[in-house]
Amino acid sequence: MSRACVVLVGALAVGLAGVVAPVAAAVGAPLVVAGVSASGDDGNIPANTLDGDSGTRWSAQGDGAWIRYDLGTSQTVGSVSIAWHQGDTRRTTFDVQLSGDGSSWTTVLARRASSGTTLRPEVYDFADAAGRFVRVVGHGNTTNNWTSITETAVLGADGGGGGGDCEYPADVLNLTNWYIGLPIGESDSPTNIEQPELDTYKIDPWFVPNEDCGGVRFRAAVNGVTTSGSSYPRSELREMRNNGTEKASWSSTSGRHTMVVQEAITALPEDKPHVVAGQIHDASDDVSVFRLEGNDLYITNGDTAHHKLVTSDYVLGTRFEAKFEVSDGKIKAYYNGVLQTTISTSFSGGYFKAGAYTQANCDNSSPCGSSNYGQVEIYDLTVTHQ
Repeated sequence: MSRACVVLVGALAVGLAGVVAPVAAAVGAPLVVAGVSASGDDGNIPANTLDGDSGTRWSAQGDGAWIRYDLGTSQTVGSVSIAWHQGDTRRTTFDVQLSGDGSSWTTVLARRASSGTTLRPEVYDFADAAGRFVRVVGHGNTTNNWTSITETAVLGADGGGGGGDCEYPADVLNLTNWYIGLPIGESDSPTNIEQPELDTYKIDPWFVPNEDCGGVRFRAAVNGVTTSGSSYPRSELREMRNNGTEKASWSSTSGRHTMVVQEAITALPEDKPHVVAGQIHDASDDVSVFRLEGNDLYITNGDTAHHKLVTSDYVLGTRFEAKFEVSDGKIKAYYNGVLQTTISTSFSGGYFKAGAYTQANCDNSSPCGSSNYGQVEIYDLTVTHQ
């Protein structure tokens, strides 16, 4: 039997120690792989991902590069275990797809990101589903547009619906250096929850893990409490520092400041269907935001709301990656890894925000109640400063 013909149990045993949270409480048994192929390689061949040797790898360049595992017959698949080349220094964005015939594919994980913290295998769970073929589609990494995998295991049914066991948003996202501002509380004084309370805090329906523990739901209704400086409600994280004890405050002209958000906008308010899903703020106002208006997704530039149209056909619930990179007096904004705009700006007192900032209220949106809201789900959130 060739080295590509079986998923090694030994490799899986190593992988389970490096599971990315949250994962299902149970992990399915490794499935036998009958063959492996890929869209291309650079001499590091697909079979290297099944040889039990973390020193070998498969590598291919380009957005959409893929590697496909053939199980021989239709099986129930519950998760995949993947170890990434240079996985401790960069984060890879990828999809996982299943197919019964190798031509028609169903995406079971969309634009998932690796942790960027380990060379060991990480387990990515999804709802149990049947398929003969499992395909990993790469969208590059935080350094370049290559996809490189050292080891893969395809795991069987685990009885889960994807995600895993969690109770609080902090079980899903690393909220160490954030606080949450909520659309509840006294007039002009919305509730803020800071660390360490934030680690064990949730409030339904405004700030809770989603049903499969794969993300966190942020909801702000049009009748929500607002700050004195805004007429719009928010359920939104504000960047902090020093384990959440101090407010973040940085300059666009010193250092490099990056926020990457894997998210989906899942609901818009009536009449004025506008939601902000991520932003850069300075000491006094927002500098640039990702803002959905109906089906039109924009990147703003200060008060220029329609600075850059990213897409005119956004469908609610579509997962995407939003990225801001700030350095040398410039903001670079990316959508799904593609640079959309570069904004020259000099500011201080900078910080990132992420969540649902509903751009509507009871004066311009009806009904005036909790059933009329904007909502964002965040699946992964990373901020770095260099």
